[in-house]
Amino acid sequence: MKFADNPQQATEYLRQAIPLMIKNRVPPNPLNYALWYAYVSNVLPELNNQMDKTLEIYGTCPNLISEKLFRDFLINDEVENAEVIQNALFSVMGDLESSASSTMQDTEAYNEVLQDSLSALRHSSDDQSLESIIQKLTVNTETISESARQFQKKIDDAQAEIKALKQELETTRQDASVDPLTGLFNRRVFDAEVNQLAADTEPDVSLIMVDIDFFKKFNDNYGHQMGDKVLQYVAKLIKDECSEPLLPVRFGGEEFCLLLPGMSNEESAELAEKIRKKIAAIRIKQKKTGEVISSITASFGVARLAPDETPESLIERADAALYKAKDAGRNNVQISH
Repeated sequence: MKFADNPQQATEYLRQAIPLMIKNRVPPNPLNYALWYAYVSNVLPELNNQMDKTLEIYGTCPNLISEKLFRDFLINDEVENAEVIQNALFSVMGDLESSASSTMQDTEAYNEVLQDSLSALRHSSDDQSLESIIQKLTVNTETISESARQFQKKIDDAQAEIKALKQELETTRQDASVDPLTGLFNRRVFDAEVNQLAADTEPDVSLIMVDIDFFKKFNDNYGHQMGDKVLQYVAKLIKDECSEPLLPVRFGGEEFCLLLPGMSNEESAELAEKIRKKIAAIRIKQKKTGEVISSITASFGVARLAPDETPESLIERADAALYKAKDAGRNNVQISH
């Protein structure tokens, strides 16, 4: 996205943007400057709508959402792998340009044949001349028809390749923030979000840590493929219970985190208990033996971010509550007070 503002206008937009960023506790980095410059200039109404909704939900604009809005509205290319994608697109467009040039030449030649044939028809007086003109038109019609068919095929091939490149670009975007096995956000996203939420002057967020009980033993007994299937089931179950602004994350291994803006310890514990019961109800059948596995449970630790507390301290308290749940026999929820 390119802006066409004069220096005076640009300065005025920045004067408006900076106080808004401070008011909404948005980190002053180049990405956010660009985002809020676009916001106050109101050149992209849909961007403003999305940002207004985000502010209403979170009271700020979390890093993850800022990055997505920046990608969706202000740039068309990703930095990562951009050169590879760009070169591939150049190649596709070069082939199309060459085919288009060839087709245009064939079309111009055909037009000349038509003009010559029309002129010859006006002055023709015998059957032999007519037959020659018809034969010439037939040959050239077949040529231009084949040229058009080949060009259409080139267009179809290019569309397929561009679609594949678009999918590759989308995959590249996701790789940086999404766990490939479970489809949940990864630790990188969690760290960015919890740090921003903790930077609020009046933090309002709770954390649930989830650990699948005896997972190593499960893997040893049933194999890693079955273990992966359990992780996927649990991740889907957690994700289904976490509508925005709740953020489910694969923290690592068999451990998951739920970042819960605006939820108290009690509300978080209720959610954890609901998820605990659903995990305990999971039944997985082995294809080879038909054996139904019914021993999947998880332990939960809940903590709420205190004023002036660091994200590291919050994680430690939630982790301590989680281990308290394991010491209490596993398959239960413990709250850090």
